[in-house]
Amino acid sequence: MGKYFGTDGVRGIANEVLTTHIAYRIGRFIGQYPDGRRNKILIGRDTRISGDMLDAALISGLTRSGAVVYELGVTTTPSISYLVEKDGFDFGIMISASHNPYFDNGIKIFAPNGEKLSNTIEKEIETYIDSLLDYLPNPKNQDIGRVVESSKLIDKYLAYIKGKAENISSLRIMVDCAHGSASVVARKLFTDMLKMKVDYINENYCGTDINNRCGSTHLDQLISEIKKGKHDLGIAFDGDADRLMIVSPTGRVIDGDCTMFINAINLKKHGLLKDNKIVITTMSNLGLKIALKENSIDFEEVDVGDKNVQARLKDKGLKLGGEQSGHVIFYEDLNTGDGLLTAVKTMNVIVEEKKPIQDLVCRLNILPQILKNEGVTNKTAIMESTELKQLIAKIQKELGDKGRIVVRPSGTEQLIRVMVEAETLEICEKYVESVIGLVKELSY
Repeated sequence: MGKYFGTDGVRGIANEVLTTHIAYRIGRFIGQYPDGRRNKILIGRDTRISGDMLDAALISGLTRSGAVVYELGVTTTPSISYLVEKDGFDFGIMISASHNPYFDNGIKIFAPNGEKLSNTIEKEIETYIDSLLDYLPNPKNQDIGRVVESSKLIDKYLAYIKGKAENISSLRIMVDCAHGSASVVARKLFTDMLKMKVDYINENYCGTDINNRCGSTHLDQLISEIKKGKHDLGIAFDGDADRLMIVSPTGRVIDGDCTMFINAINLKKHGLLKDNKIVITTMSNLGLKIALKENSIDFEEVDVGDKNVQARLKDKGLKLGGEQSGHVIFYEDLNTGDGLLTAVKTMNVIVEEKKPIQDLVCRLNILPQILKNEGVTNKTAIMESTELKQLIAKIQKELGDKGRIVVRPSGTEQLIRVMVEAETLEICEKYVESVIGLVKELSY
């Protein structure tokens, strides 16, 4: 990770860590890269109150560099990835902090092929952000950039997602829009285009309610509603709708691991799972690995981050991968995780198999797991602590092959994430609290 760019773009508290100066300089650089080109840029945002501020700063930088900016308004991150590639944009920019609270925001940048920006270009941007001089070209007269209102392009993306749906109109679902990007697109897709029977919650937004006790990271409300027995499943998006969690009629949470398992089994059944292999991350549950092996499906394991999953899928020519957190990538369809696409693909399997979703994961025995985050001031220094490394090694030795521990720094926040899987929640809790206690000590 760089000074500004983490595992998923630039992210931080808006107007404090992620400032208009940083946004402006990112716009200046991307608007003319490489070599003073007048780039064609696609830009969108989620519903955060700071989105307008950062959007204005980015556009100011982009147009000063001579770029023509096509503005989508409120949209999803995957829509940027899709439209950048399909409509021949030079770059795409999404203003979002995904699942983070409203006071955070982020800037994600997509290359012309719809993939996340390369580390090489990110480093060049960071150098320019910190430069005392503005050494980039300064177009004048007719070469100054302009802005084109382009919200209609979102319908083109939704039509593409609709085309991936089979006969799913018989399903009745509930959708939690997280007061985020899904608030703008979910009803258009599921109700207007696919003619499904849908109830929506947390669909309105005010700029300060995104992800607030709702969406993919806060499932209590959705679980309570689904357990009333009126729906075939519940779907919860995060703030920018690039990930989702599913809830079964019994209240079981179908996370990214479960979703990958369901779709991997179906692809294998049809002979469509390349090399009978998927891509997972180090945070995927041990139970998923066991279940995949029992079904003769192999896996490649990468570090946390959908960018890492995508890179391995591309490198190996594989079709399916993702994260436990709900980022699932169907690589033949899109270069990035997409909550809407994942929902459609999974509902296709439910209808084809004619089984409730909980039956499709009955062979998947997810081990009890606890994940806790601890805020720190210097995550790098703590992760380098000899004392912490020794404690982690000691715990893993005690768990043996019946569990595991993962301690890692967040890629987007000043947090240490501690995850333990074991035979019981009590064992998980004991070891997690032991590590969290040490992290707190090391923080002072």
